Amino acid sequence: MDLLIIDDDIVDRMAAVRTLKETGLQLREVRQTASSAEGIALALAGDYDAILLDYQLPPSNGIEVLRELRGSSDFSTAIVMLSNSHDEELALRCIEAGAQDFLMKSEVTASRLKRAVLLATERHQLERQIRDNNEQLRRLTECDNLTGLTNRYFFEEALKDALIHAEREQRELALIFIDIDRFKTINDSYGHDIGDALLRAVSRRLEEVVGKDDKLCRIGGDEFAILTHALTDINQVRLLVENVSDSLAAPLDVDGKSITISTSIGVATYPDCATDATGLMRSADVATYRAKTSGRNQVQYYSHDFHQQMQYRHRIESDLKTALVEQQFSLYYQPQVDAKTYRLVGIEALIRWHHPELGMIPPDEFIPIAEESDVINRLGRWVLTTACQQFSQWLQLPHASELIFSIAANLSARQLKDAGLVQHLTECMQRYQVPAERLELELTESCLESSLDALDMLQQLSEIGVNLALDDFGTGYSSLSYLKKFPFNILKIDKLFVQHSEEHEQANLLHAICSFAHSLGYETVAEGIETEAQRDMCSALGIKRLQGYYFARPMPADELQAQWLTHGR
Repeated sequence: MDLLIIDDDIVDRMAAVRTLKETGLQLREVRQTASSAEGIALALAGDYDAILLDYQLPPSNGIEVLRELRGSSDFSTAIVMLSNSHDEELALRCIEAGAQDFLMKSEVTASRLKRAVLLATERHQLERQIRDNNEQLRRLTECDNLTGLTNRYFFEEALKDALIHAEREQRELALIFIDIDRFKTINDSYGHDIGDALLRAVSRRLEEVVGKDDKLCRIGGDEFAILTHALTDINQVRLLVENVSDSLAAPLDVDGKSITISTSIGVATYPDCATDATGLMRSADVATYRAKTSGRNQVQYYSHDFHQQMQYRHRIESDLKTALVEQQFSLYYQPQVDAKTYRLVGIEALIRWHHPELGMIPPDEFIPIAEESDVINRLGRWVLTTACQQFSQWLQLPHASELIFSIAANLSARQLKDAGLVQHLTECMQRYQVPAERLELELTESCLESSLDALDMLQQLSEIGVNLALDDFGTGYSSLSYLKKFPFNILKIDKLFVQHSEEHEQANLLHAICSFAHSLGYETVAEGIETEAQRDMCSALGIKRLQGYYFARPMPADELQAQWLTHGR
C-alpha cells in the first residue's frame, strides 16, 4: 500500500509511521508532509491507497483540506482523519466533509489503525461506486425536483461553458455559494415538509434578485449557487451579494409559519481565485465554510491576498517550531520607573524574533499564530526561564542592592491551560534564586475572557507568591465582580488612555480608572508614556509606576544593564 501522512507535528508523524510498521500492512511507500498546501498537491498528484490527515493544520484545518480534495474531480483516495479531540460533533463533521474514518490520536494502536485503513479503503470504493451510479442518475435530468431550479450537474456544465467564453472575451466571473445556517435545526424543529417548503421559498426569493443572465441552482441540501458573468465592474458582485442577503433577511412565510433565517455566503471570482470550474467551485466552497466557522450570517471572499496571508501564516507556524531550537528568539527589556523619584522599580521582559530570512518579526504577528498551537507553551516557558536567569544575574550586580525592582513577563490564554506551568515556574525561581514577590506575570483582559477556566491556574500562581498584573486594563469589559474572581495585584492602564489624555473625555476616563483601581487597593502602572505632560498627569493621579518611550524603549539585556543598573540608577 502507498500511504500519505499530512500532519504538522513531527512527533505525531513519527508515531504514525512507527504504528503503521507494526500493523503488518504491505507498505510500499509512506510519504509525509507537514504542510496542508503540500499535502493537497501530493494527494492530487499521487496515487495513494489512503491518507492519514491531521485535523489541526494551522492556518487551516483538516476539514478545509478535505473540502479542497473532495472538490477535485481527479481525486480518489480514502482519508482517515486523526485528531487529539474527543468531540463527537467534530468527528461527524469530518465524516460529512468526506473522511472515511475518524480516530483519536491517543487511542491509535496498530490493530485499530490497520482496521481503519482497510475499512476506509473498502468504504471509499463503495462510495465511489455509489457516486458513479448517482452521477449516471443525475445526468438523466437537469432540474432539481424539489425547487424547480437547475441542478448541480447542469450548473457545473454551465460554469465550464461560461469560463470558456470569459477566457475568450477577457471577462470576469463571480461564483456565489449560499448556505442556510442551521438548516438541520429547522428540519428537526418543524419537520422535513416545512424544511422542503422553506427551500422552495428561498428559491423564489433568490429568483427575484438574480439577473436574467445569471445562473441560479440548488447544488444540494440547503446550498444554492449563483453564477454571474455579465460583469462590467467587480463591485457588482458586492451589490448582488448584498441584495441576496437582504432578500433572505426578511421572515419567510412557510405554510403559515413565519421563519427567519440567516445565510453564510462564499464568493470566488475568475480569474483571481481560479481559472477552471473545479478550482472556482472549490474556492467558493472553502470561502463558504470559512463564513460558517467564523460565526455564520456573513460573507467571505476567497482571494489570492487571502492565499498569501495563509501561506505567510503557515510559514510562520512552521518556522516557529525550529526557531527555539535555533535560538532565534531573544528578550528585550523595558524599564518601569517610580512615578515620584523616576528610579527603576520594574523591568518588563518582551520577546523578539530575529528570523534569519524575514528579519525582525513583530510579536503581534507571531504570538497569535503560536497561540493556535502548542508552540506557545514551549515559547512561554522559554521566556520565563530566560527572564528568571537574566534577573538572577542582575540581582548579583554590585549596585543591585541599592534598587528594589521586579521582573515581569507575559502569559497567554493557552499557557493558562498548561498543567505544568506552576511547577516549571517554581523550579525556575528555585534554580535562579528569584524571590517570588519580585516576579510579575501579566495577562490581558481578552486573554481572560477567552479562558474563564483560568481561575484555578491563577489561584495556584498567586499561592506560590508571584504577583499577577492585568494588562491593557480598560480596553475590555471588566467589572467589579469580574475582577474579584481573579487574584490580581496590579492593573496596567492601557496606553490608549494615557496617550490621549489631553482629550477631555479620555482624561476623565483615565481619572476614573485610577480612582477605581486605588479604591480597590490595586497597584497601578501606566503604559505608553511618551511626553513630559503625560508623565506629570499620571504622577498627579497617583499612578505608582510609569513605562514608555519617554523613559526608554525596549532594549537588549546588556544595554539595560549599562544604562539602568551599572550605577544603581
